[in-house]
Amino acid sequence: MTSEHPSSVEELSLWTGEPLAELLLWQSIGLLPDAPTIPLPQRLERVRLIRFAVQRGYEPQHLAEIASAHGDMIGHFAEQIGAMVGEPVCSAAEAAERAGVDPSLLERLGVASGLGDQPFAVEADLRLAALLKTVVDLGLPSEVLTQMLRVIADSTYKIADAGSRLFHLHVHEQMRTAGAGGIELLSRTMDSAGPLLGLVEPAVMYYHQKAWQRALREDMMLHLAEDSTMPSGMPGEFTRAFLFIDLAGFTPMTEAMGDAASAEVIDRFSKLVRDGAGHCSGQVIKQMGDAFMLVFTDGYFAGRCGLAIQQSARAETRFPALRLGAHVGPVLYREGDYLGTAVNTAARVAAVATRHQFLVTDAVRAQLDRLDVEIIDAGARALKGLADPVQLFELRSLDSERPKVVDPVCGMELDEGSAEANLIWQGLRVLLCSEQCLRRFLDEPNKYESALAEPTT
Repeated sequence: MTSEHPSSVEELSLWTGEPLAELLLWQSIGLLPDAPTIPLPQRLERVRLIRFAVQRGYEPQHLAEIASAHGDMIGHFAEQIGAMVGEPVCSAAEAAERAGVDPSLLERLGVASGLGDQPFAVEADLRLAALLKTVVDLGLPSEVLTQMLRVIADSTYKIADAGSRLFHLHVHEQMRTAGAGGIELLSRTMDSAGPLLGLVEPAVMYYHQKAWQRALREDMMLHLAEDSTMPSGMPGEFTRAFLFIDLAGFTPMTEAMGDAASAEVIDRFSKLVRDGAGHCSGQVIKQMGDAFMLVFTDGYFAGRCGLAIQQSARAETRFPALRLGAHVGPVLYREGDYLGTAVNTAARVAAVATRHQFLVTDAVRAQLDRLDVEIIDAGARALKGLADPVQLFELRSLDSERPKVVDPVCGMELDEGSAEANLIWQGLRVLLCSEQCLRRFLDEPNKYESALAEPTT
């Protein structure tokens, strides 16, 4: 794809696929300046950014008014992104032919990695396409390659999005609160963002190497187990143990404490979970609000980790109760995640646990011989989505636990000395974690009467 006028609006239309009439309209209102000295990647990205904003509901005239009042914001971002993109060399369709890759495969991989909307290819795209051809020619199934690229694309987007969004919310917005605005605010933000941008890529490479080290250790264990395990007839299938943990009463706690205070509890909970997983050969697969999904090689490590996290939470002076559930069984590994009945069963077991309760299936119980733990028959339970009742067991630590009191408003469990407010209500001593919970209790004491009737631990 070439043109005699690479700086023209016609060239921008050819590369981006944007209708020429639309580009001429943008140019007429000052949204698309005719500046041939600006590098082509930057001008192409400006077109894409304008279209991105229009698709999000901004009319072109409104964008032009914002630029007039607050400076060329789009131009600042086009300059940053354009410097990363590079010169276009061919259309996306031509890239497959140049790399010798099946066009349908390249299209499928592009969609899988979230790049299906890219209208042209640059040298970096061609180099990646050549690498893809190499691994496909070596026999890697295309569906496996698709999974790998989808995991990489999703993970790196999450990294980039977190870096950008956290900086905007915690730095840029604080500058705006302090009174900065317009082009001054944008300029100050860009200056402050420099050190962060300089950190991201080295940090990604550093943690990627650390992650490879962990992955290779786990791969060694799979090889060591080959003498005692039979290969599965289903590609991607193997046996793993799953532990689900969440905070009991998190929704009413959030309502009582507010989002900011609840977020601090989640941060502390995350540290306890990740620390426990790190010491018990576990891996955190997902965090969904106040719930975590962890995976282990067997039920012993799942049980050991759950008990350790439970003890760590109990050692806190102010912390909610936990609910835990675990199961072990065969699963399919797909895109960095696990699918199958074993995962669903573990989640359902956790869902029926009550405050402080750690429930496991018989498959987990059978692997706990090396663990010092009290195992209590919890009976057969009907679990949502499963046809037959599942025999469950409760695990209890043999270590003694400090007595706690429960804030009836937010459900926070307290050491007696950590309460910030207390009163006598109908002959009962009530301890509360904060003045906020005290006010809520005094406004509607009868609302929390049932919580007061619950035994303390």
